[in-house]
Amino acid sequence: MISVNDLDNKILKLLGKEPSYPSEISRKVGVLRTTVQYRLKRLDNAGLVKKTVRGRKSIWQPIYKNTHNKNHYRVYSGRDIIQAYKQLLILPRQTIILAIQGADAAKSGFYNLPPLFIKEAHKILKRRGIIMRGILNQKSLGVFDKLSGDMIKSHIGRAQGLKMFSDDKFLASGEVMSTEKLLLLSNPKSNFALVIKDKGVTKIVNDTLKVLFELLDGDKTFDLNRYLETK
Repeated sequence: MISVNDLDNKILKLLGKEPSYPSEISRKVGVLRTTVQYRLKRLDNAGLVKKTVRGRKSIWQPIYKNTHNKNHYRVYSGRDIIQAYKQLLILPRQTIILAIQGADAAKSGFYNLPPLFIKEAHKILKRRGIIMRGILNQKSLGVFDKLSGDMIKSHIGRAQGLKMFSDDKFLASGEVMSTEKLLLLSNPKSNFALVIKDKGVTKIVNDTLKVLFELLDGDKTFDLNRYLETK
């Protein structure tokens, strides 16, 4: 398994748009052709790209191209992670998002996502009536102690249904957000997110989380809006 650097990501993104010759890649990404050929060979060995010989030239394309274009899944990293969260903002009105968020994810989300984006996302979620039913650890509430009054106000008014745990569950830096047609797995701390739109995968995960929430129905639902109004 090789590590993929920024140049590799640029090459893969370029090839995702259309198959290209090394000379075309070199020109578009602004590096020497020999460097491009070296990176292509490494990506080929990793099973990420393949080449087709046309006469004396070799044209390259990503192996995952067809799947990627069908939007069955997509990986986001670095600053692009914000594009993964934007997928939640175009969900149909009244969509219910089932979520499990680690306490570290709640904390790192505020540091890694732009405040303006968070506030705009809250406005859209409220306007579209999107409901968030979640499970999280009580430690997550400590995040709000360090937020500005303006940011806390931005959180108030969202449709919520939260189950809060006070022990050592759900402390990690990852989070899951699920609907029947979209699954978002992310780690804001490491700027990584995976969006899956394969219906077979998204539905089984969503059905599983529905069962989990039904089993927790006996537990008291935490009113985050009321809690934040006292801050």
